[in-house]
Amino acid sequence: MSDGSPACECCKCCTKFILTLGLLALFIWLSLRTTKPSYSIKHFSLPALNKTTNSTSTRSNHTLLFTLHFNNKMKDKGVKYSDLHLSFFYGPNTSFPIANATVPGFYQGHGKKADKSGAVETRGVPWEAALNQSNPVFRVDLVARVRYKILFWFTKGHDFVVRNTTVEVNDSGKKSESPPPPRSRSCIAATTFSLVLFVLL
Repeated sequence: MSDGSPACECCKCCTKFILTLGLLALFIWLSLRTTKPSYSIKHFSLPALNKTTNSTSTRSNHTLLFTLHFNNKMKDKGVKYSDLHLSFFYGPNTSFPIANATVPGFYQGHGKKADKSGAVETRGVPWEAALNQSNPVFRVDLVARVRYKILFWFTKGHDFVVRNTTVEVNDSGKKSESPPPPRSRSCIAATTFSLVLFVLL
């Protein structure tokens, strides 16, 4: 026979109350937890560094063209970006930018991706030295603020700063594409074993 004493009933109520508070705290923590969006430079182009042509107009075109890629991996929260401030540098010198640009702020929904493009006139680039260099290197700094949308309201602003992103430019004056990482031997062996097992079965 179960003990129906007041003390036992009180103990059960306290246990349920504690478990409920714990689950509620976990739910609130999961709801408020945020992950910074990822950012990368999708396209980067300097026509003046295009070595495949000797056109005078191309050589005198000192415009920098870029496309930024943003990925919000959160499935239940949106991201609101302030204006994005960009600084571009040539080589290891990050003291004096060759260009500055501002991309207007925008809102990015749950699990969404976004591309933002722009163009800016450069200054102070040693063009002859860059043309004579194999894969000249440029660096990009991004500074902004982001606010996360949780249900119907936005959080306070958080710094979104990515400094010293490196970009190599190829002979076409465009960003060099990085080759995909090689598959490891263990991964290849596992795939081969799976295929053989599938055929045998």
